[in-house]
Amino acid sequence: MLPFLAVLAVTYAHPEQLVETDWVAAHARDANVRVVDMRIASAAYAAGHVSGAVYLSPVAIRVGDRPPTFLPSPQEFEALMAKLGIGDATRVVVYDERGGIYAARLWWILNYFGHSNVALMNGGWVKWAAEQRPAEQETPAPASARFAARPQPRWVATANDVVNAIDKPGVRIVDARTQAEIDGKDLRGIKRGGFVASSVPVYWEDLLDAQQRTFKPADELKRIYEERGVLPSQEVIAYCQVGMRASVDLFALHLIGYDKLRNYYGAWEEWGNRDDLPVATKKP
Repeated sequence: MLPFLAVLAVTYAHPEQLVETDWVAAHARDANVRVVDMRIASAAYAAGHVSGAVYLSPVAIRVGDRPPTFLPSPQEFEALMAKLGIGDATRVVVYDERGGIYAARLWWILNYFGHSNVALMNGGWVKWAAEQRPAEQETPAPASARFAARPQPRWVATANDVVNAIDKPGVRIVDARTQAEIDGKDLRGIKRGGFVASSVPVYWEDLLDAQQRTFKPADELKRIYEERGVLPSQEVIAYCQVGMRASVDLFALHLIGYDKLRNYYGAWEEWGNRDDLPVATKKP
């Protein structure tokens, strides 16, 4: 009985949102599957991609001048998904070349718009290429699909939500940025450096295997968060600079069973450039 319980303790709560390269190789061209390539350079996609994959630029799903949510409108997102051939019944599989920094943001925004049938290809292009799997250069032209956006506000946080979450019992704010950004040494074009008071750092790359860029096992992910006081019973708001790295944290948290998750999509790009928002610069 005890060994069986131990096995249960280290399994992913949502294994369906992470698929392996062999599954993608076998199912990429299934009628109900759409693979999305989100590598930062469209030239990389043109040079070779997973069979049948369509390309979506990482910058296409955040509107930088649209506070407080910075989200595309439901109509805009519906049109974008329809163009990619993604409909309400489509199984979406996303990959990039950095372990999910771009792909996870599409996972998050699809969940926000009510489409939970989405997964990341574990290891992304790094693992695919390391396994010497075929790279296709043909650009598919999928038939337009009907995608109905059904916004789920529980997935997104605004700056006001973050202000109200500071030091609030039952809420944990997670900072997915580098220590240099948190320390205010790496501004990245932002006016003010620092961090949101009461936030805890969980750098997004710490969730991945350094070589394969695959997600760490469930027990390791749980340990990372629990050691920082991030517990399944809490509401978690994650942030970074523009919502990409935060989405990796949210993906990992959902993978291991956390279900009260929000992305502060304005992120440090908004927070650090607004003089009316409090910036912490030194840990107590």
